[in-house]
Amino acid sequence: MVGEYVWDTKVIRTQKRCGKEKQREKKEDTFHLFMRLIPIKINIFLIFNERYLQTLDIQRYMKKLFFLFLLAGTVAASFVSCAPRIPETKKGIMDAFVAGTLDPSYAPAAFFIHFGNDQKVGDAAVQAHLKYFRESDMDILKVQFEQTVPRIPAGEENAFEPIPEDFYRPTLEIIASLQEAEGKDVYVLPTIYSTYQVARQSLGENRIKAAAKENPEFLKAVFNAYRDALLWLIKECKKAGILGFYMCTQGGEMTFNEIPGFFETFIRDYDLAVMGECTRDTKMNILHICNWEGPYEDLTRYKDYPAQIINTPLDLNGVPFTLQDGIDLFGRPVLGGFDRKGSFNTLSAEEVTAEAHAILKANPASRVMIGADCTVGSAPLANIQAAVAAAHGAK
Repeated sequence: MVGEYVWDTKVIRTQKRCGKEKQREKKEDTFHLFMRLIPIKINIFLIFNERYLQTLDIQRYMKKLFFLFLLAGTVAASFVSCAPRIPETKKGIMDAFVAGTLDPSYAPAAFFIHFGNDQKVGDAAVQAHLKYFRESDMDILKVQFEQTVPRIPAGEENAFEPIPEDFYRPTLEIIASLQEAEGKDVYVLPTIYSTYQVARQSLGENRIKAAAKENPEFLKAVFNAYRDALLWLIKECKKAGILGFYMCTQGGEMTFNEIPGFFETFIRDYDLAVMGECTRDTKMNILHICNWEGPYEDLTRYKDYPAQIINTPLDLNGVPFTLQDGIDLFGRPVLGGFDRKGSFNTLSAEEVTAEAHAILKANPASRVMIGADCTVGSAPLANIQAAVAAAHGAK
């Protein structure tokens, strides 16, 4: 009597679920995991007769069968261990994203807002940042730069006194508290304004333009003082455990093209001094080319600015500048996709979800971090949450 037993396993496709709840995996024994995940067909042919059945050593047979399943389970486990996995921490996610090894089913995301006037200093600022970070579930904790320098009164330029080197100590205290609260598993990225942006707080754009033409030495003295204060803040942040920064630049907009050499004299060198300190001995830095005050016509001169991730305007003097354009120009991952002034503020959460999926589908896998071109203060929290959830794999 001859019998043939065919044992077929079914291929069960499992879709990785993302987020803290979605990353939980059921613990299964090695045999069961093998049977669910590895497509295999085992044909066991037993040729036997009446006499063989009488003499069959059941114990030896069972030992061989157990060894077969143990070997198959080991092979299955090796296949599973090689499959892409979503890192357990947001630091791990961002590291994999920058390295280009993040599972394409998950894209990091982050949107930024300014907080109310009563949430810009002290513990109120710390709690506002933590609340927003946890509610949005974004993948980095960006610290807003809310401390401003005093105005320099018109006509008193010659009496300018530099701000103290440790002027930004109140900002440092906020950053240190956030690092202590979340920095173990999340990159806490302080926003660092450019030297020009700080000078704009004290002088305004028109007075900077005038000084660049008529009194450049005064303007350099102002820029030098602000640069030194920023460098102090950056160094102290790193002492507190900070491993990256959100680095801003302005001053390269088209409006400054009327001043010969303005970018080279007052923007580039100061930017690189500040950003060079930001990127020294750190690993997660974002370059934000800010067009809040006006359009750019070209970004080529920023190509060698240091950063792991690039965040650009969505257009250059009215001509669309896409995420793919940013990837091609800088050769690095990009942050963006949504227009801070556009439909992101008015769409329903369902429509935001669909748009986030469209952005990811239209761009290279694992090269896009979903976000906007600048802060999105008027966007509903539900839209921010929907965009982040879509990036993380929600349908």
